[in-house]
Amino acid sequence: MELDDLKQAWKEEVGRSVQLGSLDMNTLVNDVTKINRMVRLRDFWMIFALAFAAVVNVVFGWLAQPQVDGLTRLGVGAFVVGTAAISIALFTARRVELADDWTLRSRIEMEIERLERQCRLLNRVGAWFLIPLLIASDLASLGGYHARTGSYSPNLFGWAFYLGSGALCAWTYWLMRREVKRKWEPLLVRLRKALADLSGANGGA
Repeated sequence: MELDDLKQAWKEEVGRSVQLGSLDMNTLVNDVTKINRMVRLRDFWMIFALAFAAVVNVVFGWLAQPQVDGLTRLGVGAFVVGTAAISIALFTARRVELADDWTLRSRIEMEIERLERQCRLLNRVGAWFLIPLLIASDLASLGGYHARTGSYSPNLFGWAFYLGSGALCAWTYWLMRREVKRKWEPLLVRLRKALADLSGANGGA
């Protein structure tokens, strides 16, 4: 959603005697534009970081090793597959199925759908992001430990690593859910209210 496009659509709607009361459309559009920009940046850096980590895992965790056991291969493979799946999930969440007919109403409906997709994505971040990567990294770590020691029973450092990575995932999950509640859902409520006000104004016109 571009600010200038929405302003033009807003002017056209106003020209048809549509009134939205005290709603500050400029503020709403600016907030939506900021969110969309943040999503694009988030997706870029997440995919970049994961792709880099996947390459490092393949090169140094597999190809550069004289011997690689099955567990390490499974962990590295799971990380690569998880990276691809996460990238697809991020791109899919940004896709909008509604058609744009260049009216304010259609723009708001599109942003509502886009924001709903992002809220669902972040609310399920444990299932599509945290748990798969946690399993993949733990498998690769355990495989590397087995290759060095011949044992599948982790030492104290290993248990600290697994507990620490689990705690980090839980903390990340809590942060993302809090972000949805504090920032994303309130904006979604405002967009729905704007659409309701616009629909009511059109119905009364």
